[in-house]
Amino acid sequence: MKNTIEIEKEDLKKILLLLMNKLDASNHNTFVLDQDLYWNVLDEELYHTYKDPKDLTMESLTDDWQFLQNVLNGKREMIDDDLYKLSSILRFLGKQ
Repeated sequence: MKNTIEIEKEDLKKILLLLMNKLDASNHNTFVLDQDLYWNVLDEELYHTYKDPKDLTMESLTDDWQFLQNVLNGKREMIDDDLYKLSSILRFLGKQ
């Protein structure tokens, strides 16, 4: 069964803003990534939930953050793939 939802850009922006406000209200000025490597399911397999993924890749939070730092430092432009990198870091921090 295929479900389709549409997400309004403005709603997504509101959620991100609420998350940023929560981040600003926290007592933390820094966050520790005390783990580095994580499993990544390839896009082609990620949403095929009735089949076990066959091609897992190993990714690095450190590498993800370094790529994002290059955007902040103006060393490169942001690309769509950076959302994956940021989401991996946010997912890790969400478990903290």
